[in-house]
Amino acid sequence: MSKSKMIVRTKFIDRACHWTVVICFFLVALSGISFFFPTLQWLTQTFGTPQMG
Repeated sequence: MSKSKMIVRTKFIDRACHWTVVICFFLVALSGISFFFPTLQWLTQTFGTPQMG
């Protein structure tokens, strides 16, 4: 399909916002999961003290 006939489904800013939310979600999930599983305690040191998690 040629470039002139391509249909843009979403704008770049929409995709950028979506992936920013996805990355933030996984960072928050990783920082919170160390509270429930003591074997992942190294994540607490990675993201900061438990008060920062």
